[in-house]
Amino acid sequence: MSHWTALPNLRARLDGVSKDSSAGFKIRKVPEHLRTENVKAYEPQIIAIGPLNHHLAREKTHLAEMERHKVLYLKNLLERSREFCGDLLSCCCERMGLLEERARCCYAEPIEISGREFVGMLVLDACFIVELFRRFKLDLWDDDNNVLRTSWIRKKLGRDLLVADNQLPLFVLQEFYYITKMHEDEETNFKDLILGFFSKRAPGFLPLPHEENWNFIISATNLKEAGVKFEKIERDSLFSIDFDKDAGIMKIPALTIDDDTESFFRNISVYEQFFPFCAYAPFINYLKFMDCLINTAKDVELLCENKILHNCLGDDEVVANMFNRLGDSVALPLYNSYGGIFHNVNDCCDRHWNRWIANLRHNYFNTPWAIISVFAALFLLILTLTQTLFSVLAYFQ
Repeated sequence: MSHWTALPNLRARLDGVSKDSSAGFKIRKVPEHLRTENVKAYEPQIIAIGPLNHHLAREKTHLAEMERHKVLYLKNLLERSREFCGDLLSCCCERMGLLEERARCCYAEPIEISGREFVGMLVLDACFIVELFRRFKLDLWDDDNNVLRTSWIRKKLGRDLLVADNQLPLFVLQEFYYITKMHEDEETNFKDLILGFFSKRAPGFLPLPHEENWNFIISATNLKEAGVKFEKIERDSLFSIDFDKDAGIMKIPALTIDDDTESFFRNISVYEQFFPFCAYAPFINYLKFMDCLINTAKDVELLCENKILHNCLGDDEVVANMFNRLGDSVALPLYNSYGGIFHNVNDCCDRHWNRWIANLRHNYFNTPWAIISVFAALFLLILTLTQTLFSVLAYFQ
């Protein structure tokens, strides 16, 4: 009968799990197997947002300044709103209080924060984000004590607001925006504010084809050996990669590599891996494509020479290592959006004529002196053949 002693404990645990606890997309801590690849890439650098990182605002001194700016932004918003709303603060707290349970359910783990503190966090964090987007659109930084006037601060804010577990639910931000909407917001919806702020951080992408075949291509330098050329193209989408099969030209939009690039790609990859219906995963597809092209520093150098990569880090080896690590522990999506390009590239490289021409170009036409030497040898060969021909004709005559 001893086995029945576990029954009350199991019933209590079953009662504590709600039916929808696992339903839908949840904001969650980055899994440990991903976090250990690069811990700093998943941590906020200047601002903590949301309940999963709420404790960091008290523990990390480098996040303290933006905590003061959250209060400053709320104070300035309340001062601007006095004309049309007498007690906006009470209104905001009341509306955020009504959203508390729904907001808590958006996180994969229980939030061990009291109701009062949780609602206060929603108000401050939502206010900061909404006001930041407004100020960016209107280019208003007058009362920021010159802190947010500097472009690198705004760049770091953009980076931190994309960190996977540094988040508030979107409906909380939308609700706060509409509660505090003023005359300058009349012709703007919240989606436009978001896209305006992140337009340089998260490039758009085109609809992707249904490509399920996961095949791969060789590195950029090896492709060059096989006769493939590289060309930078101007496109709105980072993912608009093309391959001209007839000309053997790989056309790729330019990408700037800086200090925040790795963090950006890693956190976007987390979203794509854990979003329930993201079968295409465009960023993971793009990273796998770049990982195929880049194996060594020479591949980075080649892409930089063709203006496809702009290396602000300086060291080509660092960039190569970054791309080689970005795919570690990341599961491939169901669809390979570049499957058709990979097939055409491999088909082009497999042609014997292309390989022969490429080898000839590499071995004999890679420098001006080599070209001169080849033509000189060819000229001597023609002279020798001509002399032999005349000697044979003279003998028979």
